[in-house]
Amino acid sequence: MATICIDAYSSLARGQDAIDTNSTDAFPWLIESAAQFENLGETDNAIQSYIKAINFANKNDLVEKAYDLFRAARELYEEGLADNDPSLTNIEIKEILAETGEALIDKIEKINERKPTTEVQAELKAAVLGGVSLKKASPRDDTRDLIISHGRSLYTKKAEEYKDGAASYIKSGMIKNAVTLACMGALADLMLGKPKEGMAYLAKIAAESGETQTFQEHPCFEWTKLVFKAMINRDSDLMISVNKLFLEIPWSFKDDREFARRVMESVERRINA
Repeated sequence: MATICIDAYSSLARGQDAIDTNSTDAFPWLIESAAQFENLGETDNAIQSYIKAINFANKNDLVEKAYDLFRAARELYEEGLADNDPSLTNIEIKEILAETGEALIDKIEKINERKPTTEVQAELKAAVLGGVSLKKASPRDDTRDLIISHGRSLYTKKAEEYKDGAASYIKSGMIKNAVTLACMGALADLMLGKPKEGMAYLAKIAAESGETQTFQEHPCFEWTKLVFKAMINRDSDLMISVNKLFLEIPWSFKDDREFARRVMESVERRINA
């Protein structure tokens, strides 16, 4: 936990340095800082990291990026409220998040030159004016001036899909296929900045399957553990072994291989950043 704490403030500092030089390198550092603060249970600091990234994106007219980050911050805030997170008892965080959302709405309106409300604007307004809630507003029409890619939402969806798939394969007795899907589910957790949850999930599903040895001997399981280790320890040298072992995994489906490859490349970029 001490290491994560140091990393959280280190990532935050590097993100601020990038902002000072107006570099988009700020985004991965601030997102990583938010994830690390979240793992520490410091939800308020995690949201502040997101807000810093949102404001920087907004300043540079990167509204798609800002919106994606706003959704992540809002989701974290909502989850914190549901869990009675003590770090959110101060209303200041809610006010700052609301102000950030309102600033983003203004930016989108300027960029779209007062065009009809887009789906993005509608959802933002519902979130901000509804007290930073998850209420969904319907757009006035089908105008789509912005195309949004929700990285965090994608990994959240992937984590759920892969874990459900792994459970189904275990019930069917197809353990080797279950190992691969379980590993992909854990990797999705890693991409969400939740390494502890990902590792705990892998250990739990291997034990509950009653086929721990099959899990341990599967090359995908070994490869996944190396990816986690490389990411947590920032070990660029270990990535050599990660890349080599990746080629030895007997992939059953091309989509799983592509997902794993993208995660591997993302981890490598973060380590070398």
